Amino acid sequence: MSDWKLHTPAGVSDILPGEYKRRERIIRSVTEVLRRMCYEPVEVPTFEFYDVYSGQGGQISQETMFKFFDEKGRILVMRPDMTTSIARVFATKTASLPLPQRYSYVGNVFRAEQTQGARQREFTQLGVELIGSDRPEADAEVIIAAIEAIKAAGIESFQVEIGQVAFFGGLAEQAGLEGDDVEKLRARIDAKDTWGMTELCKKLDLDEGVKELMISLPYLFGGEEVFAKARVPGLNRTSLAALDSLGRVYSILKTCGYEDYVSIDLGMLQSIDYYTGLIFKCYTHGVGFPICAGGRYDNLTSGFGQPAGAVGFAMGLNRIMTALGDRGEKEEREGFGVWGEYGAERQAYRFAEKKRTEGIPAEVLFGCESAASAKIAAVERGRKYLAIIDADGREDIQLLEEDE
Repeated sequence: MSDWKLHTPAGVSDILPGEYKRRERIIRSVTEVLRRMCYEPVEVPTFEFYDVYSGQGGQISQETMFKFFDEKGRILVMRPDMTTSIARVFATKTASLPLPQRYSYVGNVFRAEQTQGARQREFTQLGVELIGSDRPEADAEVIIAAIEAIKAAGIESFQVEIGQVAFFGGLAEQAGLEGDDVEKLRARIDAKDTWGMTELCKKLDLDEGVKELMISLPYLFGGEEVFAKARVPGLNRTSLAALDSLGRVYSILKTCGYEDYVSIDLGMLQSIDYYTGLIFKCYTHGVGFPICAGGRYDNLTSGFGQPAGAVGFAMGLNRIMTALGDRGEKEEREGFGVWGEYGAERQAYRFAEKKRTEGIPAEVLFGCESAASAKIAAVERGRKYLAIIDADGREDIQLLEEDE
């Protein structure tokens, strides 16, 4: 039998110092970008009542939630996402404040996912929520925030695909489809099943132009020309309004100089029962999953008694780090290693404490028998300087070369 105390459960991992420093650098860079865009940081509980997440659409199924009971027998869950918790915060604590409200967050979420394909059960998300506006300008701002956050993380080559679930919703409405039939259509579009789409659309009472549009939906992606292809005669008001809204978002992004990062994909329809309008995903080389995703979810806060337009995104820190790889990143030396000769221990500790009060890392290298062994220890521990304190209190500061 395995000794389980020597292992971690599937889907979780230890973070060692080198990786931790890399993570912290990414988090600092991203949160600074979001701070400059006036997104205020918030923190929500690691676990919530199950009721917070139940009935919130298909974004997170109850089967993937880690559940447990409190002392009164009430069901609690480890938070499976951050957005729902922040929607609760808005509805219950900040709805009376001026709108729109901008929030940013960093935190771990927990999902009982299958762990194949590098999926984790505990992972870190960074993101924003803009609550209290239903305007295309809000959608565009959040996409810009996502682009700038990804750039700040260190990823230079990436593409943001934007879509509109209300456009598909209008087509389904026009076709008279409901419930399971809508889901079947969505599944065929996701699978790019042109034959299945053709067979399904043959039975629908629609203009031929609209039928052809539905059949071509899985391949309706590209640049600005997509809007012209999608605007066929006979399209209903819901789909036309969705196209107009998405066109306005794209126009703002183009005006602000972000068009090179953005492509349009009207066949992107994931989680259509959660999102209500704009959706987007970001992809980069070397990662088989989106490194960032988001969209508009205007129905979420109403579940907590305060209807409000809302849009946001979440970045997966683990996926960002996978995309970055090592990138030839060399761990920079920092701070002091401090060694005192016999009888100079007190002065060594005082020197180290002085550097710490100046904001400079410093560690006392105890257990070293000589200055030479102290130098080896300082290099091994990644220090930039070695301070040798002799018995008379004199300080010898040495810069440690990178190749030592």
